[in-house]
Amino acid sequence: MELQWTKIFLPEIKELIETKDFKGLRDFLRERHPADIVDILRVLDPTERVMGFRLLDKNKISEAFALFEPVEQEELLKQFTEQHAKEILTEMQPDDRTQLFDELPAHVVEKLLKMLPPFERKEANELLNYPHNSAGRIMTPEYVDLQMDMTVAKALEHIRKTGPNRETIYICYIVDETKKLRGVASLKNIILANPEQLIKDIMNENVFYVHTTDDQEKAAQVVQKYDILAVPVVDTEDRLVGIVTVDDVLDVVQEEVTEDFQRMAGIQTIEEEYFRVGFSKRILNRVTWLVVLVIAATISQAILKSYSGVLSSMIALTYFIPMLTGSGGNTGSQSSTLIIRALATGEVKSREWWHILLREFKVGATLGFLMGLIAFTIAAISLGNISVAGTVGISLCTVVCVGNIVGLAIPLFFRFIKLDPAFASAPLIATLLDATGLVIYFEIAHRILATTTP
Repeated sequence: MELQWTKIFLPEIKELIETKDFKGLRDFLRERHPADIVDILRVLDPTERVMGFRLLDKNKISEAFALFEPVEQEELLKQFTEQHAKEILTEMQPDDRTQLFDELPAHVVEKLLKMLPPFERKEANELLNYPHNSAGRIMTPEYVDLQMDMTVAKALEHIRKTGPNRETIYICYIVDETKKLRGVASLKNIILANPEQLIKDIMNENVFYVHTTDDQEKAAQVVQKYDILAVPVVDTEDRLVGIVTVDDVLDVVQEEVTEDFQRMAGIQTIEEEYFRVGFSKRILNRVTWLVVLVIAATISQAILKSYSGVLSSMIALTYFIPMLTGSGGNTGSQSSTLIIRALATGEVKSREWWHILLREFKVGATLGFLMGLIAFTIAAISLGNISVAGTVGISLCTVVCVGNIVGLAIPLFFRFIKLDPAFASAPLIATLLDATGLVIYFEIAHRILATTTP
């Protein structure tokens, strides 16, 4: 939709540039939303893109610049004059600026930090000193704070004075003389209150907050759970130092979901866009797990070799090996996906492992019985041998039940040892269950067929 919209206006934009009608181009761009400006500038060549930026006012420049991808931002900074780059960095929101610095090489960050005025430089360094992927790293120190003993009239005057430089004014944070967080008050409640009332009388003391060193996912979970526009961030002494707003939470959610999908597929995490990842890096990010899985698959080869006697006595058993291994891997991948998501969203806790295993054992047993019954019927019809059909049916029932338990047990174990459960990738679980399924199949076949074969 955005691409079609951009194409409609592209000829008009090109004409304004070719005719050097910079006033017309400036008016056109200034009427657009920053997100639309980004779409327009992306289709222009580098020189035209820089020209378009220079026509925007300071606020729109910083807003539009923040919406570009880090790689694009780095390319743009190389084309700006030092003064132009300084103006953009100074006008950017502190959290957006930190996100940019996170993606740039250290020597580039050092150069850009020197461009900032002393206060902004100190602020940027403080945010960069927090742990990577922590709430402190993504927070902004631009919030509205009020004193407990302020009157509502004084509070409104303070909001009018400081609000233009704050990221949000809809939620105000109440602190005491030591900057400790004591409560919150919405702008709506402040406006509707009696001007002579004290802020401490209308504030909500039940505040949901996170610490600077908490994982950024926790901040996202708090915003989602309590349906708030921003979550306050406090230091080790419960002093308010910043807030994480809902727009940053959406970025975190997208980043974490992408990371989990990549890990579950056995791929090292890639932060760049698809077409910006080079061929060599794409190979390196995927080859490690594939090599590990190839080596792990040799276990299945060894199992087949050790049970060659069973196979030679009843060659029909080989017909159902793909069914057995595939069903076990698929079941394990399903259960691991469900539990990884439940752990990530906080729906279940790892300490509930016994209840989870019992619940999933029942699910696995039921699924196994249904699939085993289907497999028995197929084998009986196709081979006309009840012994082999019984072996296949019982084996599939057992494999599915075991696969369901293994698929959720591995992520729970990873969480127990403080690793991301998403490391329990679907290919890894499928490979492990291939080997497990073969052992189960051949052991059951050996016992059943030994008693029925004359």
